[in-house]
Amino acid sequence: MSKRNQVSYVRPAEPAFLARFKERVGYREGPTVETKRIQPQLPEEDGDHSDKEDEQPQVVVLKKGDLSLEEVMKIKAEIKAARA
Repeated sequence: MSKRNQVSYVRPAEPAFLARFKERVGYREGPTVETKRIQPQLPEEDGDHSDKEDEQPQVVVLKKGDLSLEEVMKIKAEIKAARA
């Protein structure tokens, strides 16, 4: 049997000055071979991401047939009720 299969890598301890420097600058360790396959838990999604007040589309009524703000809110409520 070859000795090639018996080779392993042992990561040396990090020097103290590097540890202090990383702590001072707020360095975060990136993903490693072991941790990159772990799926991060995503926050629960309600599907209402665009319903935040500052992310609402601007309603502009230029012509008689354009939707008003009240009509848009009514359509959104109907869509939300249909999903539930």
